[in-house]
Amino acid sequence: MDKKLFRSYMLLITFAVALVLLLTKIDVLMKGAGVALGLLKPFFIGFAIAFVLNIPYTAILSALNRMDKNHKLKKAKNPIALIGAYVLCMGIIVGIFAIIIPELARSINSLISNSDKYMANIQSFLLWLSQFDFSWVAEIDFTQILNSLKAELTTFVNKSLNALSTIFPQLFSMTASVISIVANFFIAVIVSIYLLVSKEDLCRQVKKLTYAFLPRSWADECVDIARLSSQCFTNFVTGQLMEACILGLLCFVGMTIFRFEYAFLISMMVGVSAIIPVVGAFIGTVPGVLLLLFVEPMQAIWFVVFIVVLQQIEGNLIYPKVVGESVGLPALWVLMGIVVGGGVGGVLGMLLGVPVFTIAYKLTSQITHDRLKRKEIEL
Repeated sequence: MDKKLFRSYMLLITFAVALVLLLTKIDVLMKGAGVALGLLKPFFIGFAIAFVLNIPYTAILSALNRMDKNHKLKKAKNPIALIGAYVLCMGIIVGIFAIIIPELARSINSLISNSDKYMANIQSFLLWLSQFDFSWVAEIDFTQILNSLKAELTTFVNKSLNALSTIFPQLFSMTASVISIVANFFIAVIVSIYLLVSKEDLCRQVKKLTYAFLPRSWADECVDIARLSSQCFTNFVTGQLMEACILGLLCFVGMTIFRFEYAFLISMMVGVSAIIPVVGAFIGTVPGVLLLLFVEPMQAIWFVVFIVVLQQIEGNLIYPKVVGESVGLPALWVLMGIVVGGGVGGVLGMLLGVPVFTIAYKLTSQITHDRLKRKEIEL
């Protein structure tokens, strides 16, 4: 038998056996993949931290290079930029929590202390609506609903206190879980530091491996795709965070001018949710509307009008300039990335869907352009 034909048969048989094993032992393979991903979780988290902190790290390093024209700080630039990036990140996180926690506590205390007043406001609003032939709303007794909620809350607290008596046997396992989480976090931070310090060396090593084990044309394609992916994700993260901060600030200024209650708390919710492209700000609007509905129903209605106007300004002026130009993805693909990403991975999928679809869109456009050029077709 011809050696080439024999080799083809053996390759086909090997592929068939591997496929059968894959299909029959898919549960074992999935379990093994889950264990492997669990072990590598600190490295994934560290990579995500390093990717985000690479933005201020690069900015600080560039500023140091501009200031130190005589290269007197040549060896100290990288450590200074690294420490500066982590200090800046920790300062932002601590500052946000220092502002949010007292404001959140004050808002919750205000809601609890004024709950009877808020229920009376809603009851009055529903009675006002009843003159428009919505007579059924007048039959809703929100006082009874509030009492039911208080009773349910009391029952929940009692059950929680009773559960504390049975939780001590499980204290060891809980402690072990907490220690595991803390250990994974510290490992992730160490991995992120290593990635930031050695990113040039790591990129060079990966590039050498790519060109060593792949054909030249394939290696060129892989390098181009990696460069495009890094650029798309960096532009998206930078633009989306900036856009969320601007939207939250505008929401706070507008709510303060129009004297809405809980301006800071609601603006924070709108700003944080705006990290999710397009639909994020509307997601953050829902709890704001419900909160203002308890305070004064008319404020909730005017708040909806205010958010719609703010969204028009954000969608037509801010987003195209801050995020749209940096990502370069049409609106339909943005929406598709959010829907598909949300269906696959929830909130994290919504965040990653847009840059992933941006990469797919740009690669498809480039391949289409090259094919049309080779066929000498102009459209």
